[in-house]
Amino acid sequence: MSKKVLFLIPRDSMDNEQRKYYSRLYPEVSFEFSDPYDPIPLVQQKINEGIEIVAGRGTTAEVIRERFPNIHVVKIQATGYDVIRSLGQTDLKGATVAVITSNVDISGLSVFEQLYSIRIIGYLKIPFAKLENTIRDAVLRGAQYILGGALTCRMANELQSPAKAILLALGPESMSAAIHDIKQVQEAIEIEAGRQGFLNRLLDSIDEGVISVDSNGKITLVNANAARLLRTSPNLAIGKSIDHFFAEDTPDEEDTLININGNQVLVTRTPVKHGNREHGAIYTLHEPSHIESLETHIRRESYIRNSHIARFRFNDIIGQSSALQEAIRISKNYALTDASVLIAGETGSGKEMFAQSIHNASKRRKGAFVAVNCAALPETLLESELFGYVEGAFTGANRKGRTGLFEAAHGGTIFLDEISEMCYSSQGRLLRVLQEKYIVRLGSHKIIPVDVRIIAATNRDLQELVRDGKFRQDLYYRLNVLNLTIPPLRERKGDAIILLKHFLNTYGLDISFSNDAISFLKSYQWYGNVREVNNLADRIAATKTGSIVTRNQIERLLDSNNLATGSIIVAPSSSKPREKKQEEEIMEAIRQANGHMGNAAAILGINRSTLWRRIKKLNLK
Repeated sequence: MSKKVLFLIPRDSMDNEQRKYYSRLYPEVSFEFSDPYDPIPLVQQKINEGIEIVAGRGTTAEVIRERFPNIHVVKIQATGYDVIRSLGQTDLKGATVAVITSNVDISGLSVFEQLYSIRIIGYLKIPFAKLENTIRDAVLRGAQYILGGALTCRMANELQSPAKAILLALGPESMSAAIHDIKQVQEAIEIEAGRQGFLNRLLDSIDEGVISVDSNGKITLVNANAARLLRTSPNLAIGKSIDHFFAEDTPDEEDTLININGNQVLVTRTPVKHGNREHGAIYTLHEPSHIESLETHIRRESYIRNSHIARFRFNDIIGQSSALQEAIRISKNYALTDASVLIAGETGSGKEMFAQSIHNASKRRKGAFVAVNCAALPETLLESELFGYVEGAFTGANRKGRTGLFEAAHGGTIFLDEISEMCYSSQGRLLRVLQEKYIVRLGSHKIIPVDVRIIAATNRDLQELVRDGKFRQDLYYRLNVLNLTIPPLRERKGDAIILLKHFLNTYGLDISFSNDAISFLKSYQWYGNVREVNNLADRIAATKTGSIVTRNQIERLLDSNNLATGSIIVAPSSSKPREKKQEEEIMEAIRQANGHMGNAAAILGINRSTLWRRIKKLNLK
């Protein structure tokens, strides 16, 4: 049976015969000589062998307590008998003696002055960092002898001090007192073990996993079900940080769905408070398979989490044109870095597909990909969605608050689509997040660090908006570290036919095109880009009458302008200003939709709120 107590004896304070004597007197204790400079290796070895209590003197005890917080440490106190025994070994009459101790207090030094007819200079409870200067000061004050522990004596000898070092003896009285303290600690351990055993049996009978942490987030208790979910043992988990097991998903509010070792687990965090002070928390882990009533909630949370997944990769980008291949080559290089990327391109050209591909080829591929359409969120909601909010932050706020999209993207990528539509005040808040790398939820003062890569996209000229005072210049330069322009489909010769055939193949259709249809498809301008091609494929699949599609059929399908299309057939000349182009596109869509704004927005491939915002900006109504 391994011994549970380690008693560290300073070298030169006891000979080997004395050590053997105490070993026979207290067989349950392992008496070992220790190096006062570095007792850690010996203690670590003995802990591995099952030691639970360590007894040491002065600085040694403090070092062990700091290095091994889960081990019980008993400090060996010096007694007056130790002083008498040490001073009595030498004729000190008339001498000056410096008594130097670290973390130890000795009372009654004046009595020893009278007893031995000596002068004593007391330096009690001196920290190790000041020990060398203390020895030098003692010599300057006339000390002829230095009485102290092993560390003090060794340092005095190494400094070649003129004062002779006298080791403070470790006598039987100190040994007896230390053994008494050890037995009291052992009794306390047994009482605590009994109480803990009862508590563990109680907690192990609970179906849910239960974890308790202290105010520092260190685990103090784990029941069997929690240990099973964490794939560890209670003994190994205790003392570790809760973040060690939950990583970035550590819940800071109730009912958070967390992935633990591949299992979706609903975690409830309950703070333990006394007054206004939080002393720790209890985490309850609910397994969906055991709690049927939580099925709906978990599916909803799973959907939210799964929506933050990048599904596209570079292999999914279809086209053989040199313009497209060059954009892919540049994007692959960008994926190797962690810098912000600004993607420019027309509506429907595939900006988000490139953003997802960059994410999936980067070191953040295992993190979330959170896409935000800045134009689809009203100004009043944009900041609360991006940065989250706490309970009571504003009227109508969720009772439990809400995690923002930047927090959801922690460790991954956030894609800010239509960044040009973000209001000026929100641009300033976004800039601060990019600079400081933390967010503060609305209604809160708590700083939450976030590690997020930014990929932004726009179909407008941001430099022009900067010149017009509609977009912050400092934010522009923060976003435009790396820039990428997605070529429009009309500049990707031959890719339109490849894309159209690909979309038709998804319907299982083997359709050919007449020569005049191919010529038309190659020359057509495709101002709706890939989205327009996809819509044309949908219409061909829905109206096909044969295996060969002619130019007339394609023209009829394009001219019909089904309200689900995102294409505008009559496009303005590329030489016109961008805002003029946008104005004509909007007016043409409204005309085709007979004034119905919802249908006009569908034609443009945007939502109604974005359409109204653009109409207001262009003073069209």
